[in-house]
Amino acid sequence: MEIVPETIAPSGRLNGKVESLLVPRVYQPQSFAGFLARRLNMTPEFEASNLSAEQVADLALLATAHAGSHAPTARLISLMSSLPVPSDEPRDFWFELWQVADNPILLPGNLRGQLLRAVEGDGVALADQLLTVVSGMNTEQRAAAAEVIGKAIGTDYLAYEASYIGELWLRDVESAAWQILHAYQCSGTWEEQQEFVQAWKDA
Repeated sequence: MEIVPETIAPSGRLNGKVESLLVPRVYQPQSFAGFLARRLNMTPEFEASNLSAEQVADLALLATAHAGSHAPTARLISLMSSLPVPSDEPRDFWFELWQVADNPILLPGNLRGQLLRAVEGDGVALADQLLTVVSGMNTEQRAAAAEVIGKAIGTDYLAYEASYIGELWLRDVESAAWQILHAYQCSGTWEEQQEFVQAWKDA
């Protein structure tokens, strides 16, 4: 069954209510178990009812430090959900964005698999795809893409030009995508971390 991401209704942006957010599925990297055992003396099967308040706080800190790609993956999905969903219209938002950016990667059929993988918790492919597109734009293409994106997001609730809103969206995509790719590249085990620390001690 195909997963259809939930989107945030535009009317709920500034109405004083907290709308439900699209969050990727949570999964633990294999190295997390090693850090649990080494730092907190816990196995993955450790009963939560046996944790003290201090251990819960330590576990939260360790999980936060280990979630280098989860938060930016959620951010990337949120940014995508702020844009119009694909439609049957022959010249919809995505067609227009493809035309101004001159990159077929932006067609929904080429993004669908990566987006759904991100919703499932793995945002690496989507990050790589979007960063490839944005980094490949020249100045004119980026400005045109920002204008299209800004108009699609809408400026009724913000006193800024559409082009500026779109530029902020592009910058945010770049930042989130880079964080995901960097976390993927630099993730390591407990042993690798100790080797890194020792290397700096010996420097």
